Amino acid sequence: MQATLVIDQGSHASRAILYAASGELIDQVEVPIDLVRIDHERVEQDPRQILESIQHATATLLARNRMPVGRAALATQRSTVLAWDKNSGRALSPALSWQDRRASDDLTQFKSEEAEITRITGLPLSPHYGAGKLRWLLHNHEAVQDALKRGSLCLGPLVSYILCHLLSGAPHRVDHSNAHRTLLFDLAALAWSKSLLQRFEIPADCLPRPQPVQGEWGRLNGRAIPLTAVCGDQNAALFAQGEVPRNTAVVNLGTGAFVLMPINAMTHHPMRLLQGVAKSDGKNCLYLIEGTVNGAGSALTWAQQQWPVDNLFGSLDDWLAQIQSPPIFINTVGGLGSPWWKAGCAPCFVDHAAASVENYYVSIIESIVFLLQCNLERLQQINCLTTLHLGGGLSRLDGLCQRLADLSGLQVVRFQELESTARGAAWLAMGAPEKWLKPVIDRNFTPDKNSALQKRYERFSTEIKALCDG
Repeated sequence: MQATLVIDQGSHASRAILYAASGELIDQVEVPIDLVRIDHERVEQDPRQILESIQHATATLLARNRMPVGRAALATQRSTVLAWDKNSGRALSPALSWQDRRASDDLTQFKSEEAEITRITGLPLSPHYGAGKLRWLLHNHEAVQDALKRGSLCLGPLVSYILCHLLSGAPHRVDHSNAHRTLLFDLAALAWSKSLLQRFEIPADCLPRPQPVQGEWGRLNGRAIPLTAVCGDQNAALFAQGEVPRNTAVVNLGTGAFVLMPINAMTHHPMRLLQGVAKSDGKNCLYLIEGTVNGAGSALTWAQQQWPVDNLFGSLDDWLAQIQSPPIFINTVGGLGSPWWKAGCAPCFVDHAAASVENYYVSIIESIVFLLQCNLERLQQINCLTTLHLGGGLSRLDGLCQRLADLSGLQVVRFQELESTARGAAWLAMGAPEKWLKPVIDRNFTPDKNSALQKRYERFSTEIKALCDG
C-alpha cells in the first residue's frame, strides 16, 4: 500500500512526515518558523513564512523518499486566524496566533451572552478563539477594511489560508474541527451560526465553507496527491494510537498541553472545559471534551528568556529527581486556560526566597502537572478514567510523568514514539484503519503516594482561586 504524507503545521515549526500503511514512520523533515511575541497580549506569525516552510519541508521529504504516496493529511495549529485577498491569495494581515489575546477588552461587552455562546459552540467566551481576533482585524486593520469594501476579503483560520495555497483551484474551505475554534460554529448543526456571526459582526460570505475532517479535499498543487483528512493538531493527537480505549484520556504536551477525551454526544455538564469535534466524515461525528493548559512548552520558553540554560532538557530530569520541595509557580504564561479562562497576573513564584534557577524550572514543570490535574478532576465527573496516554515533547520527562501519575492516581503510559499529531492525522487520512501498528510502550508510570506533592497542589489551587476571585 502507498505511503501517507502528513503536513503538520505547528506554532514553532512546519513538518512533513511519511508514514507506511501500518503506521510506521518512514521519514520526516522539520523547518522552524518564527513566533513574534510583541507583548503580553499580542502574538503574531508571518503567513508567507509559514507557507514557505510547508513547501520546503514537503519538497525536501518527497525528493529524498522517491516512493508512491497515495494520500495526504494536513494538521494545523488551531485558533490562529488571518485575512487574505480572495483573488491573489496574498495575506492582508499577520497570522494572529492562538496565544494572542488582543481582543480581551472588546469581548467584555459580550459577557452577558456567554452562556448562550457556550451552548452553541461548546466553548467559553475567550480572546484565544477566532471571533474576537477576526472582529479586531475588521475594526482595526486598514488593508482588511479596504478588501471588504472591494468584495475581495477572505477571513478564516490559518488552515483555510494554507488550503487556498496547497490545493488546486485555491478553494476557500475549512474542516469542522478548525471551524469550531472560531467561536462562530454551531457544534450541533456543524455549520456557521447565523446568530453568532451577527453578534460578532463577521460577514458570512468572507468565511470558508465548512466540511468534514475526513473526505475528498482535492489534490496537492503540482503533485496530484489527494488530501483526505484536514484537522486541528490536538484533534489529530487524540488518534495517535488509533481508536482511544475506554476509560482513557490522551494528554499531548507541546507548546500548550491538552487533555482530550472522546464522547459520543455533546454534554451540557457545567465544568468549564471545551467541547469540540474529534472527527467527522459526512455521516458520523465523534465529539471530544478538552482541557487546555496554555503554559506548557511556552512556559519553558518564557523561563529561558529569564534564566537561560544550555541543554535545558538534558538537565530537567536530574533536577526533577533531586529537588523535592520547589516553590509554587503561578503559571499564567499565555493566560489561564480551562477551567478559568482568565488572563491572570504576570507569571510569578510563591515562597521563592533564595530559590535557585534549578528550583524555578522544577516549579514550572510542577505547575504544568497541577494545571493538568485541575482539568482531569473535571473529566472524572463525566467518565471514570483509569489511564492516561501521554505524547508530545515534554512527555519524555520522567519526573513530569511520575508526578502526574502520583497526583492523578491514574496509570500513565508513555510510548516510544512521542509524536502524536502527525501519527493521528495519518490514521485519519487512511480512513481509520483497524490494522494500525500497535504502539510500543516506552514506560508505564504507576501512581505512588506523594503527600508533599499533594500539599503543593493544594497550595497552588488556593493561590489560583484567590487570583481568579480577586
